[in-house]
Amino acid sequence: MSYKRVSVSVLLVTALLSLASMAMAAKNVPKDINYLLGMYYGNASVFLVREHKGSLEIVYPSDQTDKDFSHANIFPLHKVRFDSYTLNEEGPLLSAEAPVHFERDADGNGIVCKIGGKRFTRNFYPGEGNKVFKVETEGDYQTLKTEAMQAPVPAKLQQGQAARLVRIRSIISNVKIDLRYTGSNTIFGFPLHDAPDAFADAETAAALQKVSEKMAVQGYGLLIWEAYRPWYVSKLASDLLPKDKKSMLPLPEKGEDRNTGRTVDVSLYSLKTGEPVVMCSDFDEVSVRQYPKYAGGTEQQRNLRDMLAAVMKEAGFEQGNEEWWHFSYGKTDGCQHLNISYENIK
Repeated sequence: MSYKRVSVSVLLVTALLSLASMAMAAKNVPKDINYLLGMYYGNASVFLVREHKGSLEIVYPSDQTDKDFSHANIFPLHKVRFDSYTLNEEGPLLSAEAPVHFERDADGNGIVCKIGGKRFTRNFYPGEGNKVFKVETEGDYQTLKTEAMQAPVPAKLQQGQAARLVRIRSIISNVKIDLRYTGSNTIFGFPLHDAPDAFADAETAAALQKVSEKMAVQGYGLLIWEAYRPWYVSKLASDLLPKDKKSMLPLPEKGEDRNTGRTVDVSLYSLKTGEPVVMCSDFDEVSVRQYPKYAGGTEQQRNLRDMLAAVMKEAGFEQGNEEWWHFSYGKTDGCQHLNISYENIK
């Protein structure tokens, strides 16, 4: 083994240990603080209120193209009393101080943030309050499903290496399966498919097992939200979307990486309690919170998300650009897009 490879390996281990340490150090956030976290807008501005080391911070983007707030300016808030804070902005030429006050609704949620004499309104995310972003579907579900199942897979998608599909739980004993698209709590408002279990390419499942072992040391297990998806299910999903929402999913003629069996949507659950971990966003939330580098939420949520991504990447997975939970094992470009129905997987 070369010196370079040893150095890279040491750096990866060091980075993972650091992320694990930060994830364990971050504490659960009290409800009175947690209920204030989110996006606020007004006066031609938008910013986040997040938690860091037990305190609140304002995350203010200096560039409108900074969609995940990962390059924003951070302004700590100093607590004066309940819901009242002071914002201190210090620069090389001048410094400024402004009072900050939050207003809440009857449930305790922050709905207004007042900074100085300006008022900013809370913009609630689709995933808050156990709600899911939904689209108005087009066409008759059963008719579209029948047509999708009968449609031929484009010839170019039938080329390449075919996956050997296995049940993920047959490889990872402590994995939890929560296939969201078999239920109604999705963007469609009804089940998209009836998969009896989560399937993946054998190599992908083996790599997930390595991730599972490392996460278990930190007290977490893997939670699978979606895995292999037959091509006809992808076509059905695309056909159900209205024209102005087609860009949300890959078009059928291009196929999607889930058809290869090498892609999984994964989160975490606590091995101690068996309960899912509350991450920066819920699955398929369709908001800025789903971005891999989203700078809001709590310190614990950000650290756990980043730790999961680091362990997945070390095992050979590549993270999607739009969703923190979406990972593919290596490149899927040269892989065959399968159309094996769930009941025919042996």
